[in-house]
Amino acid sequence: MQYYYLNDIKRVGKIEKYVPYLYDKEKGWVYDNENLLMDRIMGYDGEFIGCSSMLFAIDEITEEQAKEIIEKLYS
Repeated sequence: MQYYYLNDIKRVGKIEKYVPYLYDKEKGWVYDNENLLMDRIMGYDGEFIGCSSMLFAIDEITEEQAKEIIEKLYS
């Protein structure tokens, strides 16, 4: 599993078996049906793939870091 922090929208995401999820404070891990995570991974800004502003809006993090961020954001 890979975990990510979406800096621009302050959300935690993960990819599990090629499926993207975002953490929701009320529902837990939910499917990313808006493609927020994958757009940032690919650098897609609505027009182009590889857009640096989107690529810089995401950081790969560890599972422990994801848990810490979730606790800070939602407690």
